[in-house]
This record gives sequence, structure tokens and C-alpha cells, in this order.
Amino acid sequence: MWTPQRKVQCMLQLAQLKSVTHVQRRARREWNVDPPTCKSIYEWDKTLRETGSLISHTGKHPKQHVTEETVDRVRESFSRSPCKSNRQASTELGVPDSTVHNIVHKHLHLRAYNRQLLHYIKPDDLRKRTDFAVEMLSRPEENDNYLDLVLFSDESTFHVCGKVNRHNCRIWDSENPHQVIEYERDTPKLNVWLGLHKHGVIGPFFFTESTVTGHSYLDMLENFAIPQIPLGFIFLQDGAPPHFHRDVTTFLYETFPVRWVRRGGPTAWPPRPPDLTPLDFFAWGFIKDSVYRRKV
Repeated sequence: MWTPQRKVQCMLQLAQLKSVTHVQRRARREWNVDPPTCKSIYEWDKTLRETGSLISHTGKHPKQHVTEETVDRVRESFSRSPCKSNRQASTELGVPDSTVHNIVHKHLHLRAYNRQLLHYIKPDDLRKRTDFAVEMLSRPEENDNYLDLVLFSDESTFHVCGKVNRHNCRIWDSENPHQVIEYERDTPKLNVWLGLHKHGVIGPFFFTESTVTGHSYLDMLENFAIPQIPLGFIFLQDGAPPHFHRDVTTFLYETFPVRWVRRGGPTAWPPRPPDLTPLDFFAWGFIKDSVYRRKV
């Protein structure tokens, strides 16, 4: 309501009338509004005497022009060490942090990206992966029903707090929902095994142990999974340590002489592979989305 023009008129009247009360009366009469308070008039007068202006600059700073030299220095700094933070660059260059942030985003058009952790690939892994892919592609040519007979199996961990493996769980949406899940460390969890084939599922099986070992995995196979697997099916499991236990290997060789896929099996599961099974790229994410739809 109190524009700079009205403030100036009040200050002129104060200089002429020498009375704040008279200034208030004239403001009420001329503008037909409630006059400014005595405190406001005194503050305007003080500001005018100290700064020569009635426009408040509290909290605002005049924009500083960014020179090409400063932009070049910031560019060189991040080219030399792209992992540094804006604050580190500010300290190194003697440039305000806000200026560095402005240059990085508006002049250099840089964006911050998180590093992605991947399994280390050994020299012979590529050949083994290629051999596995070629063999799996050739099997349907020999037997049209080969993939219909494959039983995919895998384990997953369900945390009571709602923590999920971000590698396996995705959110498909037209825009980033920025979903955040709060979790506590060392909260109760449950390990679950599931078998999936074209005609249905086997399980789920819930392990009572907090960690799946070779012995608990073998016990699950003998008493739960194998009795439910139809004859002629091909059993597939990944290269998790419990699957590679000596007793598990012996049992599977006796149960599926040539009809199983695993690390070191008749059809060797490739080392350090990306997730290739439908349990990894679909089932677990779908199930956890349903489980955690409501807080446990």
C-alpha cells in the first residue's frame, strides 16, 4: 500500500510540518486510508537519512556480472577434477559459491550424475557370456518347446521396513515421482524363494533363517521345490553362493542329470551376468509393489 511515491510525500510533509501526527492526518484526508504508523514514518525518515533512498534493499544484493575469465576458470577447474563439489571449487578459485553454481548450470550446462556400480568383468567373462547366449538361442531351434519347459528360480529379501533392491524395482511413469522410502538398518527381514515357468509358479517358500545357506537351500529343494516340479522340466538357478554348495551340486546332478542350468552345471550360467530371468526384471518388482503398497 505504501508505494515509494507516497513515502516521499510523507517525508516532504514531515519536513514541512515537523509533526508526525500532522503527517498522519493529511494522509488520511488526502488518500482516504488508514495513515502509516508513527514507527513506519520514523523508519522511513531514518532510512532516507542513512541511505538517501526510501527503497529497501534488505536481503537483496545487486547482481554481479560474471566475466568470461571467471567462466573459463570454473570450466578449467571442473575439467581438471570433475568429481569436486561446488563448494570445493569456490574455495579453490576464490569465487562465491552462488557464482560457481550459476556458472556450472547456466553457462557450462553441467549436471551432476551418480556413479553406477557394476560387477568387475574378468577377461574370460565375455566369451562365457557369448557361449551361454548362443547356446540358449540355439535350444529353441532344436526343440520348439524348450523355453516352455524352463523353470526359473530365484530368492529375494523382503524387509519389514519396506527397503527394496533398487536394481530390481522400477517405477514406470510419465514423470519422475521422486518416491522416497525411509528405512532402518538391521530391521527384520524374510528371505523368499520362488519358481516361475510358463504354466504357473511354484512357491513362494519362506526361509526361517535370516541368511540362506547351502544347507537350508538344499533342504528347501528336497522337501518343497523338487516334489512340485513337473517331469521333464529344466531347472534354472543363478550363481548365488548357496546354489554352488557341494551338496547342492551333487543333489542336482542326481535329480537333473542334464536338465539344469547353473554355475558349473551342464548348461553353465554365465559369470557376473546382468539380470536375465523374468523373476528379476518382472516378478519381484511386481510382488514387492503389492506387498509394500501398505506399510507393513
